[in-house]
Amino acid sequence: MATSPFKQPGTEHPFGTEPHREHPSLEVVHREDTPMEGVPVVSANDPMAADVAESQPSPATEVIETQPETPQRRHQRRQYAPYVDLYKPTWLQPLIKVMILDEHGPMPRTVQAQVGFASLLMGVQFCMDFLAWTLGFRWVFVNALGPAGWGLTFLFAFLISGIIIIFERFVVTADVESRKVPIFLSPAILMRVLVVIIFATVTAIPVELLVFNDVIQGRLNGEVQGIREAARQQLRGDFRKDLEDLETEEGVSRKRLKDEAPEAKLAEVVTPKFDAQIKDVQAKIEAVAIDLRQEEKGWRSGAVGQGPQWWRLHDEKEALESQLEEVKNQRKAELERLTTTNRTAEATGADRHFAELQKISDRYEPRKRELEKKRRDIDRMTDEELKRATKKEFAVVDGFARRWKIMNDLEKEDPLYAMAKYAVRVLFVSFGLLVLTTKALFNKPTKAYFAGRDPLEHLE
Repeated sequence: MATSPFKQPGTEHPFGTEPHREHPSLEVVHREDTPMEGVPVVSANDPMAADVAESQPSPATEVIETQPETPQRRHQRRQYAPYVDLYKPTWLQPLIKVMILDEHGPMPRTVQAQVGFASLLMGVQFCMDFLAWTLGFRWVFVNALGPAGWGLTFLFAFLISGIIIIFERFVVTADVESRKVPIFLSPAILMRVLVVIIFATVTAIPVELLVFNDVIQGRLNGEVQGIREAARQQLRGDFRKDLEDLETEEGVSRKRLKDEAPEAKLAEVVTPKFDAQIKDVQAKIEAVAIDLRQEEKGWRSGAVGQGPQWWRLHDEKEALESQLEEVKNQRKAELERLTTTNRTAEATGADRHFAELQKISDRYEPRKRELEKKRRDIDRMTDEELKRATKKEFAVVDGFARRWKIMNDLEKEDPLYAMAKYAVRVLFVSFGLLVLTTKALFNKPTKAYFAGRDPLEHLE
């Protein structure tokens, strides 16, 4: 029968493995014509030949199948069994040693393969947990302490990820070979499953926030935009009020100018002197006309016709009419003179008033144009300029709790966000259970190794 390092200490092969194993139905014959290089050929008659054959490996052996004892001649079939190092290290051996998964000594390759890939899975999980917790603590420490918070972020992320990977390491090395119940019904395994689910669920939260980072950042940017627009509205209101105050002040100045401006002294457009003369001449003309009609009809002299008296009255009437026309012209000229004088006075007063109004406008217009320009430039102002102008802080609360609240609000608004959130959690929980699943799929040698028994005993 073959021996192993677990059963017969001190009889190990120099390289840690056995040169070959015997099959019950095979007879192993060492060939003397093919010696190993550097190994002396021992004669079959030498009494030490059997010991040398057992203690030194041979490159090949002749295997002769043993037939049941019969009177006939025995048939022999030659078979070569190459040398195989069952304990040769794999490329995952360094990772196994880092996690101290070889706590029971050297591992056969079949054990190294399963435990090595389990350790590789644990390393990947550590990286993912470290990234997730870095994201979570970044929103806690960096937002609170600034760049100095990165040190605490990496420290706490490393500690928690290390705790999780150490727990997973004990899951891998747990002895479950002698369990009388299925592995997933064991209380110890159920406890491990519960702890893994809790850790994976909590670790998934920062990843959920990262998945919806664009939507959450949009909400935060919307709040900043709201603050920015409120600041601009405040500035517009301030400038509008300044303009209204300026217009009110200008209106008061114009009203005061109007009240204080002296009224133009206008002459009364009347001509009593000429009116009296016209009236007197018209009366004389009327009296002459009456006498003229009497003379014409002979009512005064008794002689009908145009006598000397009639011509005298006629000439007098023409003279009075000429005088009336002259007085009327004089009156008209006087009226025109008075009207022109009044118009000149009014124009002079109006020019003087307009000049004063222009002075008032020149005093207020530059300030009004400046305020109008500032109001137009509000939309082009940067956040720093708005901050200096309105004394507002253009920063919103941005941290883990704030982003978590926004995430909950998104879930209430749209069920799609809740589905995506729980999909990420299920993914992380499933990934966290991969190590435990890998443990359940360990083969017999791996389970025997962590039970402290010989993992190669099934080969005997």
